[in-house]
Amino acid sequence: MVSYTLDNGESLHAQAPDTFYLPPGEMRAGLNVGDFAKLVFRITHEAGENVERMWVIVQGRQGAGYLGTLDNQPYCTQVLAPGLQVAFGPEHVIQILRGD
Repeated sequence: MVSYTLDNGESLHAQAPDTFYLPPGEMRAGLNVGDFAKLVFRITHEAGENVERMWVIVQGRQGAGYLGTLDNQPYCTQVLAPGLQVAFGPEHVIQILRGD
């Protein structure tokens, strides 16, 4: 069985503020459809656990967060694949590429 959780980027930044850059909160809270958000996936699988930073394309808002689709293929498994729907919040976003 393969599952994942998303690491909280704000917590990662708080642990290493001088080396772990984080976009400003207003940018992370103001993503638009078509923007790319990089998230930290903690993937659990038969062989153990891997952490991968991967891009998600924002598809829309979901409450105070977002719904997007995975744009990368993880190295550690073929079970998770591009197109996977991912729900996430501004606190998970560690990098942004605008889709315009």
